Amino acid sequence: KTAAELCGGFAKFFGTKPEFVRAGKDYSTVFRGIFCEETKAVVPEFDISAENFASAFETEPVFVKKSPDMKIKAENLAAAASENGANFIFLSNPCCPTGLEVATAEIIKLCSMTEAKIVVDESFCVDESVSVLKFVPEKENLIVLKKMRFGGEPVFAAGKNLPEFDCEISASDQAVGKVIFDKNSALKTAQRKLIDSRDSLYIRIKKLAIKFDSLERLYRAKGNCVFFKVKNAEERAKKLFDMGISIYAKDGYFCVFAGEKDENEAVLKALGEILK
Repeated sequence: KTAAELCGGFAKFFGTKPEFVRAGKDYSTVFRGIFCEETKAVVPEFDISAENFASAFETEPVFVKKSPDMKIKAENLAAAASENGANFIFLSNPCCPTGLEVATAEIIKLCSMTEAKIVVDESFCVDESVSVLKFVPEKENLIVLKKMRFGGEPVFAAGKNLPEFDCEISASDQAVGKVIFDKNSALKTAQRKLIDSRDSLYIRIKKLAIKFDSLERLYRAKGNCVFFKVKNAEERAKKLFDMGISIYAKDGYFCVFAGEKDENEAVLKALGEILK
């Protein structure tokens, strides 16, 4: 079961060749289908890619430190892959949870600096103009992932010479996905709404940063979330949890994902309380 029609719908919507596309019910299915069990990955710190890799192979990746402004350099990733014998470099772009993007030129440079597979997860991308999917036909070691928020949330992989594998996606979920790709106006509308939601959330959190010095640094959002540094973050994250608000919190940083208007309002109201 390779979900050929579903992969064809993905290829048509995103403008790539169907023969480059594979699909799986989740990250683990796609990773195990593409890579062997004996695999080692290099992953930037503060990147949800590490969790997806660990869940697929039950081993931790090699982490590469980011700069204080949460940027990562191609040279550092390539060097880490060489030093540790890694056969793929995995990063989300824009990054989750920081919401920051790696420039297209930097990813293309990385492809030329190493023989390792460069796996770019664009599942958190809300602006297709920054996608590197269009470079898949040119780069032998580039693989682009996208997780879709419908029909069981399948994960798609686009790359040259990818092996075929059992997608493990149910027939009903494949049918739902095919309809959505065929009649894609709803998908395009959802993308625009997500951008508007993210931008609105960022502006409102920026106002909180001006008002409260407990919000120490706000990063310009490029993905579907807003990332910021908070004083006494662990204590404040617990207060949010007690208020019924769940966010990503790690090492002094918060990440808030853009949602529906009422969801954003609930988070913003709670943040206003705990940042006092």
